Amino acid sequence: MSDHNSPEPAPSKASVVESMLTKTPGATIADMNAATGWQPHSCRAFLTGLRKKGKVIERTKRKDGASCYRIVRPRKTSATAASAVGSDQG
Repeated sequence: MSDHNSPEPAPSKASVVESMLTKTPGATIADMNAATGWQPHSCRAFLTGLRKKGKVIERTKRKDGASCYRIVRPRKTSATAASAVGSDQG
């Protein structure tokens, strides 16, 4: 019997960045670049792709002036709440 102790594959760069963005402080373009080696325009394109997938990205300014990005949970709007109420009646 051979024992297959193969190491787990390294996480993808996309999953690393998404993990960074879900944590409270978020991440700057420079943070994403350092973690992945992506160029700044690729980091921004990745953020755009997340938005297209329905993720809500919050951008804040740090004290040093750098923009910091973070994935946040979408807030319920009154239209969403109204449609939920209407779907319960039948």
